[in-house]
Amino acid sequence: MIPFPSLSEVSSKSFSCEGCGAKLVSCLFCFDCSSLQSISEESDYFSALGISSEFDVDPDLLEEKFQHIASELHPDFYLNSTPQEKRLSERASTLLNQAYDTLKDPFKRADYLMSLKCKNVKWNDRVLPPTFLQEMFTLQEELDEMLENQDQQGLLKMREVLENRFQDLESGLLPSFRMLDSVEEPETVLEKLQMNLNAERYLRRLLDRIKIEETT
Repeated sequence: MIPFPSLSEVSSKSFSCEGCGAKLVSCLFCFDCSSLQSISEESDYFSALGISSEFDVDPDLLEEKFQHIASELHPDFYLNSTPQEKRLSERASTLLNQAYDTLKDPFKRADYLMSLKCKNVKWNDRVLPPTFLQEMFTLQEELDEMLENQDQQGLLKMREVLENRFQDLESGLLPSFRMLDSVEEPETVLEKLQMNLNAERYLRRLLDRIKIEETT
């Protein structure tokens, strides 16, 4: 059986300030005594932004948290600080930006959350939903032909098809994560999630090719 902590276990981390002992909003900075915090192995993307380790994230709250915390971490604010504080601010700012870039994207967020929930599991990054690979081969051939012929109308239609597939995959993420804590053996749900995340990577590569063509 896959070693699998519940969402509540993953999101139960709490951090206290190394200086004043106050409970931290973000594991990177104490707003009570305005001090940077050391970054440890426990400092994940969710705790950096001060949100629960759940897939269902409010985009507006995520943006608000990011801006609030980033306003205290920028290295420019620590130009006259000690070398240690300069290093801490640079590392904290980098981690915060990585956290925001990851968690604002539903697929990256899902992938990251799965990495937290199943740290000791080696996933098959090639397993895909039934018939998906053949469908991608067909779309790849059609895309190659459209790019060669500079078929702009065809590329627009292809982009619409791929974006609709993206939306279909994305709409299945939240229900799957909600199922995880309600089933006795979550392996089937996790494997389905992994298949959909693998499928997303295929779709993203095709979409990126179209976007590159659009900018040239």
